[in-house]
Amino acid sequence: MPADAFDFYGSHYRRFGTPLAAAMRREIYGEDLGQTGWRSAAEQVEIAELLGLGPGKRVLDICCGSGGPSLALAERTGCSVCGLDIEAAGIAHAQSVASALGLADRATFLALDCGGGLPFPDGAFDAVLSVDAINHLPDRHGTLTEWARLLRPGGRLLFTDALVVTGPVSKPEIDIRASLGFYLFVPPGVNEAAVAAAGLILRKVEDRSAATAEIAARWHDVRARHAAELTLEEGAAWFAQRQLFLATTAELAASRRMSRFLYLAERPAA
Repeated sequence: MPADAFDFYGSHYRRFGTPLAAAMRREIYGEDLGQTGWRSAAEQVEIAELLGLGPGKRVLDICCGSGGPSLALAERTGCSVCGLDIEAAGIAHAQSVASALGLADRATFLALDCGGGLPFPDGAFDAVLSVDAINHLPDRHGTLTEWARLLRPGGRLLFTDALVVTGPVSKPEIDIRASLGFYLFVPPGVNEAAVAAAGLILRKVEDRSAATAEIAARWHDVRARHAAELTLEEGAAWFAQRQLFLATTAELAASRRMSRFLYLAERPAA
């Protein structure tokens, strides 16, 4: 991001626990887990089922943000979670909430760049999870190879990619959609090929674009209803830019020109 750009993530996490932020999340998702992306409440439950989470299972949540969904998995399934994110403010929030919930023994969070090698031994985790974040990492094949390394034999990987180009998209639309730093757009087939090259077995691919369209539209409309408060916090220029981002994201997903897919893969058993 340019030096004079609005610090979206830093500002976002600094006001993450305000009553307004929590109320908006409840209105958008139906519950407040601290989530902010395109993962619905139903998908959160499904993720636990697809990964087979339960007591004794070890999960790595890559680009976990504020850690709310990670902690919900630990609390509801009894698994142990390690969350990683480059944003120190998000990790600090996650650590604080983990302590408050009494989950510090089963939920740890580290601030680090998730785009390269990760500081864990081979086969350290039963499951690896990354929701709506792989598009921020520059090396798709290298990333999936690293994630595969971290899985035990028979372990499962679940990730979502909201930037699969499945129709005509203009440069102005791409500029709006990619306005918060590095984004990697891929055509259909790239993720599947990278999964295979990493030595994983692809178990499921599903189009989840409808959730992106619905949640982005909800964010846009809820923010519009709180325009006065948000403009004071963010400034008029950023508020308008964020609204344009959400409207564009909703339209691209609804028209299936920029699609979101869920991928479930498995490391072959030894």
